[in-house]
Amino acid sequence: MSRGCSVKTYEIMSQKETLPLEMRKFAILNGPMYKQFLVVIFLLFAVSLQAQKFTLFGKVTNTRLEPVSLVSVQIKNTSTGTVTKSDGSYALRVSEGSNELVITMVGYKTQVLALTIKEDYRQDIILEEEAQSMGEVVIKAKIKDRAEEVMRNLIRNKENVLAASGAYTANLYIKAVMEDSSFAEKKKRFGKDDKNDVEGPKLTMAEISLKLDYESEQRIKEERLGVRKTGQSKNLFYLSATEGQFNFYNNLIKVPSISPTPFLSPVSYSGLVAYKFKTLKILRLGKHKIYTISVKPRQVSNATVEGEITVSDSAWAILHTRFSFPKYHLQEYESFEVEQDYEFVNDTAWMITKQKFSYHTKGNKNKLTGQTTVTYSNYELNKKFDRKHFSTELSATAQRAYEQDSSFWETVRVEPLSPKELQFIRYQDSVYRVTHSDQYLDSMEAVINKITWKKVGIFGQSFYHRKKERTWHLPSLISLYQPVAFGGSRINVTVSHNKVYSSRKNINVFTNLSYGIRNHDVNGSFSISRMYNPFNRGSYNFSAGREFQFIYEGDAWINMIKRNNVYLNNYAGVGHSVELTNGLFLFTDLDMAFRRSVSGFKTGSLVDSVLGDVLKDNQAVAFDPYNALYGKLRLQYTPKQRFIREPKEKIILGSRWPTFYVQWRKGLKNVLDSKVDFDYLEFGAEQQMNLGLIGLSKYSIKTGSYINQKDLRLIDYQFQRRGDPLLFMNPHRSFQSMDSTFPVFNRFWEAHFFHEFNGLFLNKIPILKKLQLREVGGGGFLVAKERNLRYAELFAGVERAFQSPFNPLDKFKIGFYVVGSAANQFKNPIQFKVGFTTWDKRKNRWF
Repeated sequence: MSRGCSVKTYEIMSQKETLPLEMRKFAILNGPMYKQFLVVIFLLFAVSLQAQKFTLFGKVTNTRLEPVSLVSVQIKNTSTGTVTKSDGSYALRVSEGSNELVITMVGYKTQVLALTIKEDYRQDIILEEEAQSMGEVVIKAKIKDRAEEVMRNLIRNKENVLAASGAYTANLYIKAVMEDSSFAEKKKRFGKDDKNDVEGPKLTMAEISLKLDYESEQRIKEERLGVRKTGQSKNLFYLSATEGQFNFYNNLIKVPSISPTPFLSPVSYSGLVAYKFKTLKILRLGKHKIYTISVKPRQVSNATVEGEITVSDSAWAILHTRFSFPKYHLQEYESFEVEQDYEFVNDTAWMITKQKFSYHTKGNKNKLTGQTTVTYSNYELNKKFDRKHFSTELSATAQRAYEQDSSFWETVRVEPLSPKELQFIRYQDSVYRVTHSDQYLDSMEAVINKITWKKVGIFGQSFYHRKKERTWHLPSLISLYQPVAFGGSRINVTVSHNKVYSSRKNINVFTNLSYGIRNHDVNGSFSISRMYNPFNRGSYNFSAGREFQFIYEGDAWINMIKRNNVYLNNYAGVGHSVELTNGLFLFTDLDMAFRRSVSGFKTGSLVDSVLGDVLKDNQAVAFDPYNALYGKLRLQYTPKQRFIREPKEKIILGSRWPTFYVQWRKGLKNVLDSKVDFDYLEFGAEQQMNLGLIGLSKYSIKTGSYINQKDLRLIDYQFQRRGDPLLFMNPHRSFQSMDSTFPVFNRFWEAHFFHEFNGLFLNKIPILKKLQLREVGGGGFLVAKERNLRYAELFAGVERAFQSPFNPLDKFKIGFYVVGSAANQFKNPIQFKVGFTTWDKRKNRWF
């Protein structure tokens, strides 16, 4: 905290001499300024009585409870009005008393609501479609292009199309292929250009057969009956129906597997405003026509698609679509396109019968092109599912699905394989036989274990033991020297061992040993962790070591380089975690620490000479050595957690509900001569929310306090960390504008919020849209009564995503931010900061 909010300063200020209370009251009440103040207050109060206004707000949806944007919400006979946002929300200031609210939107019935406003009031609105029949559409002679009229008729009829199928069951056959074209270019460079050559890893392929039960976007269930993968299939798209629904009859196309932002469908009334339509072709079939219509986004649009749609006027239904998605919103791909065919199934409803996804990405050395074809068959429409049929388990795959033979695939394969794909499968089968022979495996083991100068000097040396399924990795010579560390440079050796077994169990071993050149001291660490049950995520870990550690972990860089932030920790600990039931996790830890001061260590003077004016009194903290034993218990629950069950593991997909937790940390005194004695209890919640076209939000809130402080040491304090002077820090773990790091002992309340708008505003400005910038915003607050502190901050910024030059599927973001804050004890100026973050492919989100 600044000087104005420190505890010491606060105590001094409270002791200042002041005038007696009676004298101060007399001086104020009899002064001329007081009388003028009363007159001004009276006039403002009189004006407020005549112009009292309240906020009228709510959400506009259609009969399917989907948000409808660009709806006009107007107070009758006034100029007060607004239009709904992308999520259907609206808000406007209205006068107290009786008001008539007029709601209008093309394609829907106009509504007039009489409201009596006495306070802030919420009014949600459900729009009903116009009852106008298709035959009642009047076509004027002046209209040259009927594209928009066709789209209006299609939108009017989409509720009937969706209702005709009801809940259904279908069989899906998925064929996904990806090719790395960089291999072909290399062959051309060396004079090898055989189009039928499938040698090497340039081709990857997967076949999936599954049964899908569908009731709504949130109520689906699939059973994968057959799974066959060859090559590096992890980069293939759409190996499960849980990866997204490309139903353009919906107002929003939600495909989190390619973008956290949903896309606006052109088959919606909001789409009539966001897109431009043009007739490309008309095919006459007797009395009826089939229209092929071009769909292009307007310049002021965001999260829109581009392509064409084919519509039949005999049923006003979609026959075919081909849409590309904007590169700006794609997390991993340079381009992505979906093509669909619709047919009239079982003489009942128009359904998707085929989908084809084409995607492309490239990096410095890789050019990956993929195509996935999904064929639907054996529809059973208007199914009646049991109430408990749909659950949080969205997909299940039994072990037999991976063991299906060629006769099974010949039966379910409705999409024929190309000659190249057939050759590739035969090649992979032959490669499998060769690569699993003892002779080949022994030769590969020899190659991996061969000692070379590149491995020893730069990359590190690995030693693989095939029969024991064990791999050890030794560091390279260049990584042995650590130039920057507390007490000077060190010689550092790191060895690691990692393995994921075929059972999906895993083990990770890490060991480190370092020698300080200036102080002739030896530090090191050892840790081992093992997941023993991939279904309930059961795992245990053990760690021990002697290391320099930070008192203010995760603080601003200016504090992290101070010597008074470092101590020497000798430690040992064990931990265990397990999922007790779906969504309910239990974490337990027991740690022993032997803490020592580093005040006696020799240190260099380079940092002092460079940053002497900034790092004042830069000396290590001296304290008597002591032992400390800790226990930690954390219970965490996420309601309605969705997941996929594989034969050997459970894959968690997340939930629409927040994650709630309670955490207890206790200092255990007198055990192993432990000196610490305290109890800290914390409650919290966090959630990531997809708000449709508005963007993606994440918030966290927590409160905690020490319920026992009998022997609480500095290192065990609960700190509130300051912001960095230059860098934008993790917005969920620190406050950007806090002017100092300080401890809290009693009850505090803390919250953080971060929102990614994903081009909601900037993409509506043509010039800025070309820059592919992303706007973000957020804030946080802290209430600490023991310090009489109330702090709040807001920040906003722009970010730009870049593709990694090393891996075509990796991305990173650079951002620039402006931060403002307010507090009752100190003032901070507006600050400007820079940030850096990377894309987490495993969790499909930014770090």
